[in-house]
Amino acid sequence: MESQKTSKLFILYCSLAGFISAWAISGLLVIVDLISGTPPGTFFAVIGISIGFTDTTTAQYIGFALHVLTGITAGNIFGQLAIFWRNIAPYNARYGVPRGLIVGIALW
Repeated sequence: MESQKTSKLFILYCSLAGFISAWAISGLLVIVDLISGTPPGTFFAVIGISIGFTDTTTAQYIGFALHVLTGITAGNIFGQLAIFWRNIAPYNARYGVPRGLIVGIALW
């Protein structure tokens, strides 16, 4: 029972890490928009428009939500894999940050 509870918390923490990293990347994407001279949120609007939303504001919100949802899902999947393959489990900051960066870059 305790192992199952620990596994659920581990997956929850990995999902939270995916959420935080998606927010961090979102901020960087907005900075890229500002530097390139496009309106802030263009990246997210393109995601929303590509799936059929024609209003740019709605498309931005949908694109942002999908981006964050993708980050949460990626963290969750990484957590599930790490439970079964202990060598990649990020149990402390020394190993967690580099492994999280590797997973993020691989997904990108």
